[in-house]
Amino acid sequence: MKTAEDILDRNESPRAAAGAYSRGTGVEIRHQLSAGGVVVRSGEIVELCLIKPAGRSVWALPKGWVESGETHEMAALREIREETGIEGAIDSDLDSIEYWFFSREDKVRIHKVVHFFLVRFVSGDTSQHDHEVAEAAWFDLEGALDRMTYPNERQIVRKAMALLDP
Repeated sequence: MKTAEDILDRNESPRAAAGAYSRGTGVEIRHQLSAGGVVVRSGEIVELCLIKPAGRSVWALPKGWVESGETHEMAALREIREETGIEGAIDSDLDSIEYWFFSREDKVRIHKVVHFFLVRFVSGDTSQHDHEVAEAAWFDLEGALDRMTYPNERQIVRKAMALLDP
């Protein structure tokens, strides 16, 4: 069975990485490799940029597929730029999360690994996000944690905040 790292190592598109079939179900398993970031902006307070994907009612960290030939860092910065309108600079590697879900559209089970980075705001405007995002917005830390949908992403934010504390 291919791991997410195998996908990147072979320069295959994560979208097409098919794996084994789930035992006894006949459902195909695909592996996806993504990267994203905890985008922070410092001023009087530290703010985080979150996205609300189009057609969904969730708030999450910006992230997306690692394309063929990209490093995790390159993909994270590209996805942040596309989904938030923000140009950033990677400060540090945070951690990875992994999860499983069923794609109704493709009728396959997906195993996804997402690598996250702490990314500092350089420039840009959240109104410049792409069509895949309904809204990108800045929140203070507590507001971001309260609004975020996924517990595993909240853990990533807490790791990022620990790195920012003096």
